[in-house]
Amino acid sequence: MIVFNLICTECEYPFEGWFDNTLAFNNQKKNKLINCPNCESSNIKKTLVAPNISKKSNSKKIKNKKTLASNINKIKKIVEENFDYVGEKFTEEAKKIKYGESNDRPIYGEATVEQTKELIDEDISITPLPFQSNKKTN
Repeated sequence: MIVFNLICTECEYPFEGWFDNTLAFNNQKKNKLINCPNCESSNIKKTLVAPNISKKSNSKKIKNKKTLASNINKIKKIVEENFDYVGEKFTEEAKKIKYGESNDRPIYGEATVEQTKELIDEDISITPLPFQSNKKTN
């Protein structure tokens, strides 16, 4: 089972969806079987999900580290397959999306602490990723 944080592109209502796997989510979205609980729109998109890590006893510490690494790798794969990499232009592109100057879509890239504060001040939702991208832009 995988949990995705979803958001309605019509009314911007955030909600969760539980799926067997990413393929199940993609099939249900394609067939318009996922609807916003607030406005019933089928125009939804995925947002980032934090890994679900439960606290275990010390005897299972090594397993937890492997599970954490596995979850981070899964998140990285989902982000790289479904989000647009905008590199160091992340702050600029996030603002363009917020103000309707660019197509609304999930993006990821790099931002400094100052740029991150700027986005927060402009009420732009961001989530730090638990990995660095291997992608480079020109």
